[in-house]
Amino acid sequence: MNRTDALQISRRYATAIFALAIAEKSAAAVVAELSVLAAAMENNKNLSDALANPTLSHAKKSDILVALMDKANALSRRAVATVARGGRAGLLPVIAGQLRELLAKQQGEVEAVITSARTLSAATQKQLAQSLARATGKTVQLKLENDPAVLGGVRIELGSLRLDATLAGALANMRVQLLAATH
Repeated sequence: MNRTDALQISRRYATAIFALAIAEKSAAAVVAELSVLAAAMENNKNLSDALANPTLSHAKKSDILVALMDKANALSRRAVATVARGGRAGLLPVIAGQLRELLAKQQGEVEAVITSARTLSAATQKQLAQSLARATGKTVQLKLENDPAVLGGVRIELGSLRLDATLAGALANMRVQLLAATH
């Protein structure tokens, strides 16, 4: 299955799960529980190996995942069982990510990925979040990333918008302008 197909399939599951969670007034709990399971799947080698094992039936994989969620919301357990029994257990981390996006959108939140050379101070983080909130009219959650290749400044990704205010980005823009001016 290619990435596009996986995204389309996972989006269908996420949309259905989210609609049910909204109807049951348990969206935050379901999203949190599936996010925890997704993190376990990504970070636990034994679990990821078991789920990737082609000799294990879909039903057995479902049983393993549901057993890990014994204290979770009933909808969370049913969703995981349905996805796994359908042979799509490997999509659960993607589904969890899409559920987080749906919940954030419903709550009027947006995630901004901020990339800088080093960790930004708390004051700078607060200022960025406030500025982005004013610009978007939404609550902004910052996801901070450090990239040693960034010489200075920040790169901001907010949905499909990308603002490259790094030194490397400025140099690249200058180069493009110089090339355009010489032709």
